[in-house]
Amino acid sequence: MRKGKTFAATILAMALLLSGCGASGQATESDVKTETETESQVAEGDEKTEKETVNVTEGMIPQVIEKDVTYVMKGGNWEVKSSEITNWTWAEDFNIQDTVWIIDTEDAASIYSKVGYSFKRKPASMYIHFGDDLRDGNSSIGTSEDGTQKMDMSLSISCDIIFECEGNKFYFEDVKVNGGECFMDGTTNIFGDAGDGEEGVISVPADVRKGELEDFNNALPTAEEAMISESSTYIKSTIFEDIETFNSSSSNLKDGVWDVKITNTLRGENLSPELTWDEVDGASEYVVIMIDGAWLHMDAFTTKTSLEEGEIGGGGRGNRYVGPYPPSGTHTYSIFIFALKNEMGKVVLAFDGGGNSIDNIYKGLDVDIDGNSGNVIAYSRLDGNYTREK
Repeated sequence: MRKGKTFAATILAMALLLSGCGASGQATESDVKTETETESQVAEGDEKTEKETVNVTEGMIPQVIEKDVTYVMKGGNWEVKSSEITNWTWAEDFNIQDTVWIIDTEDAASIYSKVGYSFKRKPASMYIHFGDDLRDGNSSIGTSEDGTQKMDMSLSISCDIIFECEGNKFYFEDVKVNGGECFMDGTTNIFGDAGDGEEGVISVPADVRKGELEDFNNALPTAEEAMISESSTYIKSTIFEDIETFNSSSSNLKDGVWDVKITNTLRGENLSPELTWDEVDGASEYVVIMIDGAWLHMDAFTTKTSLEEGEIGGGGRGNRYVGPYPPSGTHTYSIFIFALKNEMGKVVLAFDGGGNSIDNIYKGLDVDIDGNSGNVIAYSRLDGNYTREK
């Protein structure tokens, strides 16, 4: 009897143990059956809505897009029925301040709305350096005219821009950025005013490169490149570039800009600029020419190596001067000083008129009165811009 009680107790203990294991969460046969029955309850046409997040890492601004996506059961598979963007912003750890971006393109006209048609389909690069004065950094969900959804940015920050195309560099300093828009493909449009009061659009492609401040500084235009970019009449090349040169200077020329005093404007005094230059061995005469592209503003013949301010003008050929008076925009007024070996021959100088060519003037000076060539020993050049007052 004692043995039988022991066996019965063992059976009871085993039963209790099995019952405890089932309560601990291990799946029983009945549990599996219930789950199978629940899954089989999803029918054709049933729907479910889930929240999804898309991270766009391409382009200038990393974007975080949150969506409510509704799925419908079709043929045993869940298919997207609709998708609604509920939030669209840039990544929390993104900071545009003091960053540099580099755009390379085969179509210069495609990256800046204010670039003229003449730049279309020409390779170009753009360097953008954002400042550290970010304000109003907010975003919202928007829609383009063609129905494309986008992220609108309320953005206020300054930036400097270098635009380079076919050897020409244009430097836009302190551009005021007043907004932008981003798209799912990583492209971005930046809206800014370069100082003329008119908004331009910089189109930043998804393959934009992030650079360093050193990259931007290395791309900055030289003084000559800056002058060329601002002027519509800069003389880029001459046929006499290979002959010897000498130094010259003018107290009326500062940082590549002519003193308003020398101009023939309401603000100017129409005084010929002060000039000083090195003496050239073997020179018997110097010819000083001021020219604005093809417009002759001064011709002066002298044996000296300097001219005082206001010294030239009021006389005939060889003593004529009229100061800069550009019809519009910025012009470059270049002074060429030629050191001549002998008396010049026939030289055409159409004073205060167009149709002149510095190359043709050089050709005339290079032949002396006896018809001998090689009369120009050396030359010097000074360039300065002047912008018409608005």
